[in-house]
Amino acid sequence: LSAAGRSIRICGAGTKSTLFAPADVTLSSAGLAGVQTYARDDLYVKVGAGTRLDDLQAALAEDGMWVPMVSPWPEATVGGIVAGGFNAPLRMRYGGVRDLVLAMTTILPDGRIIRAGRPVMKNVAGYDLTKLFIGSHGTLGFIADVTFKLSPRPRLAQTLAVPVPTMGDGLAWGPRFLQGALVASAVTLCDGRSVPGVDSDYALLYTAEGLPEDVTAELCNVRALANEYGVTAPVSLDLSGSRAWASWMAVPVVGTERLVRVGVAPKDLPEFVQASAALTDGCAAVVDFAHGQLFLRGDLDLGGLRRQAVSRGGYAVLLRTGPERTGADDIWGYTPQGLDLAQAIKRQWDPDGRLNPGTFIV
Repeated sequence: LSAAGRSIRICGAGTKSTLFAPADVTLSSAGLAGVQTYARDDLYVKVGAGTRLDDLQAALAEDGMWVPMVSPWPEATVGGIVAGGFNAPLRMRYGGVRDLVLAMTTILPDGRIIRAGRPVMKNVAGYDLTKLFIGSHGTLGFIADVTFKLSPRPRLAQTLAVPVPTMGDGLAWGPRFLQGALVASAVTLCDGRSVPGVDSDYALLYTAEGLPEDVTAELCNVRALANEYGVTAPVSLDLSGSRAWASWMAVPVVGTERLVRVGVAPKDLPEFVQASAALTDGCAAVVDFAHGQLFLRGDLDLGGLRRQAVSRGGYAVLLRTGPERTGADDIWGYTPQGLDLAQAIKRQWDPDGRLNPGTFIV
């Protein structure tokens, strides 16, 4: 295809690429599905890039194992998650996608096949090329298979929902709860009306998972801190903070709404949310305190939001738009440091820009 001068759109299930421009040819990973190597004792699994994450987790659950990743969309493939560098709040406990990938096989634009990384925990020989493809959005190569690090499923996972009267209170409380997080997999602020058993406008969700003794001790500290704020009975939930985030993200974007992910330094997040309140009035929101991320859905002022974020060294990335929104929005809206290096790598491997043209910052 490159030799013929055709542009190539790489696609998994299309859950994270709804805004990407079309190309001459669409190359799907759907046929590359299934577990290729499962080494439970060596704690790794190799799967085709077109494997649905839900299918992988179901297969591993039979042995009490999993890859600590969560996607809002059941049809999402592991290749798409890796190519998009798509993380859930639980990365505060287990690390992000870049920490879970041990190796991968990738097809370069000129047809060469390379295998980067090794299925071992301490892999330090040579250049860590796997990191180069994670988050590259298919602009450097077609990911054919991925080898993940496995983890045992936690022996105990529990979530406490702390009712919060106002957004301002939640932004003040969240960092306090985060300070004591040792085995937490989520510290998030969300709409309390969507949380069962919570009778408040907002709810702070705190999920701890791991050894039962660690989880019990940490949630005891959470209850004590909640008591300081006058909350004597936090609500116990079966739903984890990451699963609650995924359910919120999966709600369809309608009309002229936008779904946006904003990132700033975690220490600046409370002040940023307060300062941008007028730009996001009426929007639904989820605040991820550990990673300094704010997820928004609604009719918002994207330009103003980006100016606020960029002035604090952050960004605002557009994830989805409603069907009634006309005109093409800039997906990224910012220029990251190291852009010259990213462009140089792109020119070296894909000089004609055949792979996923117009989809990434480069």
